[in-house]
Amino acid sequence: MVFALLFWNAGRAGLSSLLSSYGATTNQIAAADLAVELSQRDPHANYLRATILRANNDLAGAINEYNRAISLRPDDYGLWLSLARARALNDETDEALAASRQAVKLAPYYAHPRWQLGNLLLRAGEQDEAFKELRVAGASNPSLLPAVIDLAWQLSEGDAQFVKQSIQPQTPETYLALAEYFRKRRAVVDAIDMYRSTGEKGKQNRSAYVSELTSTKRFNDAYALWLIEHPANSHDALGVISDAGFEQESNLEEPGFGWRTINKGPSLHLDMSAPEEGRSSLRVDFDGNSDPTSPVISQLLLVEPVAHYQISFATRTEEIVTGGPPLLIIVDANNQQVIGRSAEFPRETAGWQYFTVDFNSTDSTAAIQITLQRQPCSTSPCPIFGRVWLDAFSLRKL
Repeated sequence: MVFALLFWNAGRAGLSSLLSSYGATTNQIAAADLAVELSQRDPHANYLRATILRANNDLAGAINEYNRAISLRPDDYGLWLSLARARALNDETDEALAASRQAVKLAPYYAHPRWQLGNLLLRAGEQDEAFKELRVAGASNPSLLPAVIDLAWQLSEGDAQFVKQSIQPQTPETYLALAEYFRKRRAVVDAIDMYRSTGEKGKQNRSAYVSELTSTKRFNDAYALWLIEHPANSHDALGVISDAGFEQESNLEEPGFGWRTINKGPSLHLDMSAPEEGRSSLRVDFDGNSDPTSPVISQLLLVEPVAHYQISFATRTEEIVTGGPPLLIIVDANNQQVIGRSAEFPRETAGWQYFTVDFNSTDSTAAIQITLQRQPCSTSPCPIFGRVWLDAFSLRKL
């Protein structure tokens, strides 16, 4: 008799589950009704019936059914979340908040309950408490953080200070998420401010943003961002050449305001034998493969508009053979116009020689590029052989 009863109950439970699944798939309330009748102690049947009722806009019926499911399984935070959603749709704000808070109480470390509670609080006008919950949700599940930031941005109609106050970043990851969001929104100053606290986590993003800012001619902003990675240059600004004597190893492919190269032809080395000043100079070895139209090495630097400047530098050469000799060119970074050039370097020098180049900045000049390049050739290809040394750069405003 006992086995028969167990078999009967198991059969009813199985049939109830089958009917519940069928009802949920087909949105048939009759199947769900029968499932609940067959298994009155199964909260899953009540939950599926409530879901169907909600889909059919019977919110009062759905709320009653969610409550029945909760009475059978009161520690299920998912049921409380479903009840909260139904009550919110039925404009029962206080009851929705109470149900959502119960879900958070049951699953305090889960992101979803915090996310839902935060959104309900926002709709209720409780901004401070809302973002407290949303911050926890974003910390628990970082994939939610961009959405939390966007909520703050949309709510404040683009007030970056409100966004920062709402998010209250504490970790490099959060600072980086804010920096990237502000970057996309073209809030440049705020993006740079956030990048300052990203540490090693934001290094690659900072470098990419420096490149982006220089390409869009925002040279002062690019310089402020570049300084995060190069704090030793923080005293430098207008009219100061970085590493003017080639005293330190550097990444020549890094965008920004240090020495850099995109030319894969000549070999570049720090040479500690007989520099003009300091402990080293730059040696450029030409082995024939060099594009005359491409800079060998260059540096971007800030200058004042409508000013007269003079660049001075030392060079020595050895066994230069080419139809397009090297020289120094000054380019206005705003429009890529050449505004100054040195004399061609001689084929061979007896020791170091100093060169000077005078140029004028215009009212639109914010930065210049000093470039070791070659004279255009009358024939192509136009190889070059030999060695050039550079040292002791300086720039002064006249």
